[in-house]
Amino acid sequence: MKQRIEFVSKLMLPGLFLCYAAFANVSMLVDGEFSGVKEADQPLLAGGLTKGMDKVYKDNLPHMTPAIGLLGAVRYQLLGIGKPGVVVGKDEWFFTKEEFAPKTNAPSQIDRAIREIEAVKDELDGAGIKLVVVPLPYKTDIYADVLNKRVSSQEATLHYRNFIDRLAGAEIPFIDTRDSLIKARAKGEVFFKTDTHWTPLGAESVAREIAGSVALPEGIEPSDFELIATKHRTFWGDLVRFVTNEDFGEWAGLNKESATLWQAEQTMPQQAVLDLFASDDAFPVILVGTSYSANPNWSFAEFLKHHMKVDVINHAKEGQGPGTPMYDYLKSDDFQQTPPRLVIWEIPTRYIAQDDIWAQAPKKAAPQTQPSSTAKHTTGGKDDVS
Repeated sequence: MKQRIEFVSKLMLPGLFLCYAAFANVSMLVDGEFSGVKEADQPLLAGGLTKGMDKVYKDNLPHMTPAIGLLGAVRYQLLGIGKPGVVVGKDEWFFTKEEFAPKTNAPSQIDRAIREIEAVKDELDGAGIKLVVVPLPYKTDIYADVLNKRVSSQEATLHYRNFIDRLAGAEIPFIDTRDSLIKARAKGEVFFKTDTHWTPLGAESVAREIAGSVALPEGIEPSDFELIATKHRTFWGDLVRFVTNEDFGEWAGLNKESATLWQAEQTMPQQAVLDLFASDDAFPVILVGTSYSANPNWSFAEFLKHHMKVDVINHAKEGQGPGTPMYDYLKSDDFQQTPPRLVIWEIPTRYIAQDDIWAQAPKKAAPQTQPSSTAKHTTGGKDDVS
């Protein structure tokens, strides 16, 4: 009986939606709603046609977005599935499809990552700055037990292990965060059920691991930072949009995520604070990374301050992967004028499989070679650089 319901639903829901879409488009065509789009004085390459069509649909079908949200909610209620971008596990655990992408190029992708990280390390070493890499495991690795039988997390675990093994082989300092996240599960969720990111509990477990493994640079005096809960907020997880929209999240039987935001306040006399900010080494520790570090909802930088007992300046950025924020920081006035003593670089391992994360890496000049006695010299004696 259940299989029959699923079969009928898979046919009925898209069929009803397609019938509605066809009827709506024919009605607008008969009424001449599309005529103004062709006459719009906007270049096609500048998106004029797309914007015009979008305006027509919004003006004439204001219920299109709610209809799509309702369709997604009904589909999830009946079938327990979402759009292709999400993998639904047990007990409403959602995972991004990115974590299940084939890793056929994993060795070459890890090779590229190691080369780029080594280049950054060499630049920092030249300035007397220590680098510590913080690789983050896959959500599917930490929560393999809530995956359905038809999917596996073995590749995710192997990818993480291969990455940290290569970091060790290249003598790049790193923190193995996997075990600390697994242990922290005994206290609560370390990743959100319907979001790709870690929870404050997961972020704090990693911050504590870093503090226990990384010594402060010589000459830096530790200082206490008190953690203070500033606010509590609720939000829809970023994977919910692959099931329905926010207006119909509850219709789909889903719950909002919640997080307590923390702030680390330094507990020292006012004069000591003034002396600290007057020194040339005011911000000895810098955090660079992705939305796992940049988003204040997870409070990662604040947990680092508390557990490492040192001020941490956050240069992480959202939506740009791990590479671009680092390259931007190395080119910044902050780095040039006030270089730190320690840089913590947070890198989610699942991003390594994406080919464009190192796109902003500085181009390396081709090695110069001495021309042979038979080579033809160019005018001006410049080297031929490809």
